Amino acid sequence: MSAPPFHVAVLLVLFQTLPWVMPGDFLERFRISDVVVSGTIESTTADRTQTVDGINVEANTALLEVDRVFQGQAPEQVLFTWFSLPPRNATGFVYSGAPLASFRPHVRYLVFLKRNKSGLTTAMPAYAFEVTLAPEPPKDAVRDSSDLPPHQRYEAVAEELEMAALRAPAPPPGLAGEAPTYFSPVLDLIGGCAAPFYRQFLSSSNEDVRKAAVDYLNLITSHHLACGTS
Repeated sequence: MSAPPFHVAVLLVLFQTLPWVMPGDFLERFRISDVVVSGTIESTTADRTQTVDGINVEANTALLEVDRVFQGQAPEQVLFTWFSLPPRNATGFVYSGAPLASFRPHVRYLVFLKRNKSGLTTAMPAYAFEVTLAPEPPKDAVRDSSDLPPHQRYEAVAEELEMAALRAPAPPPGLAGEAPTYFSPVLDLIGGCAAPFYRQFLSSSNEDVRKAAVDYLNLITSHHLACGTS
């Protein structure tokens, strides 16, 4: 049998399912991670091709300047491996799915890592498990909260996400922008305590942002969510 036409090969790859499933609950990211830190990427380097769970991926290294530790132990600088899908090539590779990891130098992230024999890697291959944060930590932030009870660590992370959402650039008309992408993780982390955070967006000039804030406030009310993780 002859090979399928190029456009058919593209569609076949387009609808292939990768073996990884993004957690629906933000707290699951903590449960599957050995180390959770925030920090700024100093540099990132393409390294080699590697097979992970039967999928060929690009293994890249990133140097992270750590400013806060929320889980596990980490020095002031961490070198870790992160994965991306190989570039489009003559086989017609086209990806359609969840956002993919893309660490950029001089950008601050919340990073979820696992330990293995070769060192630290992102807790899940290929997918964007990291979260973009504001350029600097909140004022008077505790650097190492890894020994605190879980609810206090989650509150610290929620504060980081709230600050990132409030500093997100205003979206153009017709788009919700970046701010609502933080709404669900904050609810997972602190439950009903997130209500004051959502209320700050009720006066947004963007209709989609206002509607998202109302939806989350209604969710807190209808499910009688108390302060703490939902």
